Amino acid sequence: MRLGLFLTTLIGLAAASHISSAADATWVAVSTLENGTSPYCAGGQFTGQQVSLGQTDWQVDIKGNTLTYTSRSTKRSFTLDLKALQPDGSGKVVGKDDKNREFYLAFDPGSGARPFHVTNSINACRRVYTPKS
Repeated sequence: MRLGLFLTTLIGLAAASHISSAADATWVAVSTLENGTSPYCAGGQFTGQQVSLGQTDWQVDIKGNTLTYTSRSTKRSFTLDLKALQPDGSGKVVGKDDKNREFYLAFDPGSGARPFHVTNSINACRRVYTPKS
């Protein structure tokens, strides 16, 4: 009976790893300050925080458990490990910028191209990255 449970678990894990690789995706996202975010955020010098309140375009790539998003104007790039996400695709992952400061990406349930939110460890600014239509 234990062997059967072990094999069932092993097969389930193998299927789950196959599903995560099937979620590979590439899209362009528009980054904007979230409503209600303080205007002082506009001058932020932190990950994903742009100098203007306007929209900026980012290239987003998910390959396996890795997400990379790259500014299409400045070419700044950030890569995060998505292994901490829940099986439904939701959750929060932690990254570090080029100055070793933490920033956080939060996802709602889903897979592939979908909005995500970015906050950081030094202020309350929050940006939303929405797939461009």
